[in-house]
Amino acid sequence: ASFVTRRLGREALERIAQPLVGGIYTADPQTLSLRATMPRFLEMETKHRSIIKAMWSERRAMAKRSRGKVSGKADGGARYSQMVSFDRGMQTIVDAIMDRMPEGLVETGQTVLKVRRQENAWQVEMADHSIHTADSVMVAVPAYRAAELLSELDTELATHLSDIPYASSLVVNLAYRREDVPHPLDGFGFVVPAIEKRSLIACSFSSIKFADRAPEGHALLRAFVGGATQKHLVDLDDNELLKIVQTDLEDILAIRAKPLFTSISRHPASMPQYPVNHLADVARIQEFVAKHTGLAVIGNAYSGIGMPDCVHSGEAAVEQILDRLK
Repeated sequence: ASFVTRRLGREALERIAQPLVGGIYTADPQTLSLRATMPRFLEMETKHRSIIKAMWSERRAMAKRSRGKVSGKADGGARYSQMVSFDRGMQTIVDAIMDRMPEGLVETGQTVLKVRRQENAWQVEMADHSIHTADSVMVAVPAYRAAELLSELDTELATHLSDIPYASSLVVNLAYRREDVPHPLDGFGFVVPAIEKRSLIACSFSSIKFADRAPEGHALLRAFVGGATQKHLVDLDDNELLKIVQTDLEDILAIRAKPLFTSISRHPASMPQYPVNHLADVARIQEFVAKHTGLAVIGNAYSGIGMPDCVHSGEAAVEQILDRLK
């Protein structure tokens, strides 16, 4: 918040930065770390002394690179080709990994109680009190859950892990006949400034954003509610939640028809928050992790909340563990 206000003014914070940050991180920009989330803007300021100057410079550089090339919309409009997902949802990744593993190697739907280190080997205790022994352990769960698993191994590490704050999130999917949605749906969706005092953080036009999300003549919308600035909404029952979401959609998209169907997904404590000094906190966590050969903690709580960030954290951890074991 201080960076945007200092550089671009209060209105830019309230009408542009805050809703964008809310849509991505479900976070409060007053506490969010710029260095941990969008370090590119700090680099632009350092290099060019001005954000506007940096953007103009990058735009000229892009135009120079693309000169003589055939291109589509280079400077405006939605970049549909940059948005990709799986036809059958994120479970596709898990299924694909399991299909490539030897039979019987992967156990799903199991609860882990504790992770311990004994006699140069790792022991993973399951809910049925069976023990798995391993050369290395990668803990890929929310930080507060990792703290519980590792509390006997290292109390200081567990304390730092449990200090990472989380926000909850709600996702409301609503299906309509296309003729009942007056808005042209000419984009990916929209974000909502908190200053407008609405229930929505953002709304994604799912059937526009991705192929085959709705049959011909229909529209699927995905509304996001909750986050760090609207914690109270998480406790609403389904009927109350649907009522306030539909009220906002009526005001913003002029939808007055009832949806054909709705579905609500609640994700308690699912969105890690990256407050100021988050990178220093993560560095301390990694220092404690490094004391235990063969241990890694990975996921969206540390260095990025997106799927590519999570995949990268896993790949990097594998390489580090293999190097140490060698």
